Amino acid sequence: MPSKNKQLLYCDEARLKGVVVVCFLIFANASHAQNGDDWQSWPMGDRFTIVLNAFFPKIHTSVRVDASDGIRGTELSFEQNLGMSDTETLPRLGLSWRFAKKHRLIFDVFNLDRSGSAIVTSEIRFGDEVFQVNLPISSFFDTRVTSIGYSYSLLFDEKKELALSVGLSIQDIQFGLIGTAGAGLIEQDTGLTAPLPAFGLSGGYAFTDKWILRGGLGVFAFSIALSDEEELSGEIINAIIALQHNTFENVHFRLSYSYFDVNVKFNNGRRSSALAYEYYGPMLSFEYAF
Repeated sequence: MPSKNKQLLYCDEARLKGVVVVCFLIFANASHAQNGDDWQSWPMGDRFTIVLNAFFPKIHTSVRVDASDGIRGTELSFEQNLGMSDTETLPRLGLSWRFAKKHRLIFDVFNLDRSGSAIVTSEIRFGDEVFQVNLPISSFFDTRVTSIGYSYSLLFDEKKELALSVGLSIQDIQFGLIGTAGAGLIEQDTGLTAPLPAFGLSGGYAFTDKWILRGGLGVFAFSIALSDEEELSGEIINAIIALQHNTFENVHFRLSYSYFDVNVKFNNGRRSSALAYEYYGPMLSFEYAF
């Protein structure tokens, strides 16, 4: 893994601008191809939605950071080994713009910053540092996930919708350990910022004008060559099922269960470091639609 404040993969600003340009071209083309506006009166036909979520996940986080000379690092659970809480209350923000009958732009963002402390019960090798037994250690694991995507409805009518989506999930993750050695401090931190492709399938069924069942699934494996010797690989799984009630004309409420899992490996030929984290649990949502 990279040294302090060095990231495995930088978020390429030009790449993000390219995504925005592509989405704009899709919008410009689709806007001229709309087949009337009758769909806007359907239970799932809102043009703009703003969703505020309260997420209550169970969290599992594990890492292994090898030394620069190839010595294998210790497999660590931040919750079991480092005293970090495995439950949180997490706010999330979602935006959606259905700019044509079968076309939507989707945006989602959330932060998850955690810290913990413990007494080391066995020697920990983390990067180029070694944390000794029976000494206090503190840890942090900060995550920011920003997703932007485009969704195309294969099927969309008054009762049901089935859609495919493509986009970018930008994972900005920083984590590290701080301990003591004699009269001084040992600090080792690392992280990654990776704009990863995201693909998914989503759908919904309106039992009535008020009650809607929604669901979605995204599964993606990736392997990115950073250089001739360095490679970043892994997989992402994202799933959700939700029951929505259109309580008022512009105000909807939703109860859902969400699951998210990320596994990442970094290999430069001499060493292979790994990061895995998952969170899952119920989510309450307030949606304003217009």
